[in-house]
Amino acid sequence: MKQKTIKRINWWKVIAIVFIFLFVLESIAFVLIWSWGANSLANEEECRTNICGIFEGYYWDSYSSICSCWQNGEYVKQQYIK
Repeated sequence: MKQKTIKRINWWKVIAIVFIFLFVLESIAFVLIWSWGANSLANEEECRTNICGIFEGYYWDSYSSICSCWQNGEYVKQQYIK
């Protein structure tokens, strides 16, 4: 009778594949978050200089992409930025 040989799993290969997958996911997340942050900063800069430059203050809402300007404690202008 032939004896069955049990194939062993090389766990280091499985762990290596898992870590490579996690590294790729982390890199994608890092690039997406970095680009979102850079875009948000650019929009805030546009709000501060181009839209609300002549007013007393500004507020940039990154969630709704709305730039609000105020003068003497009152909102005087709001604009949506793409």
